[in-house]
Amino acid sequence: MPEPATIEVYKALADDTRYRLYRYLRLSGRPVSIRELSVRLSLHPNTLRPHLRRLEQVGLVASQPRKDASVGRPQTLYAAVEREERGGRDYRLLADILAGLLTGSRQRERARDQARAWGEYLVGRAAPKPRARRSGGPDLAALQEALAEAGFDPRFRRRSSRTVEITLRECPFHDLLEEHRGLVCEVHRGLLEGMLGASRPPMALARFEPTDGTGSVCRLTARGPDSPRSAAGSSVSVRPD
Repeated sequence: MPEPATIEVYKALADDTRYRLYRYLRLSGRPVSIRELSVRLSLHPNTLRPHLRRLEQVGLVASQPRKDASVGRPQTLYAAVEREERGGRDYRLLADILAGLLTGSRQRERARDQARAWGEYLVGRAAPKPRARRSGGPDLAALQEALAEAGFDPRFRRRSSRTVEITLRECPFHDLLEEHRGLVCEVHRGLLEGMLGASRPPMALARFEPTDGTGSVCRLTARGPDSPRSAAGSSVSVRPD
């Protein structure tokens, strides 16, 4: 199968349904039937078929007939295609070019606002549906998933019923720190503010210590609302620091 053009991959995954399909197939690590996809994503099979075809066209998904099908119409299974990532030099060049346009304080504030909106989007997409049952306290599982998806490697440590310390052992912007530290820190802070603000219940960024440039570790303190609901704690299991 030919390597898909990067822009076509981005366009295909820009649709939320296709992104959810591809993500489920990647996490499954095995061929999956359209019936299972329909149940897991709560969408009709006829709705999913054109999205699966689109993912096949750009080389992200491959289909195959189910070998153990005995009677009736042969069942088709779908699996995510492992792609070899290219060197990524074009993305670094693009980042340097765009960063050079955001040199003033007003431009950096706009970049921070945009990053904040993306943070809200990432957490909102990872959050459980409104009807899902949740215990009280911050929904750290959704926050952890959003941080990991953005390229961070988060570790959580509870300091109190409403305060959490988070260590980010990887930073997706680390390669740009040397030449664009001010912009990178603004974008980083905005992304974190958006993620925390969109958490359930919302949390605030109380302290932020970006990396000093010698490593890739950032630390922050998040604080939730002081209420009986948040004080009850959360049953979410997170990796220890």
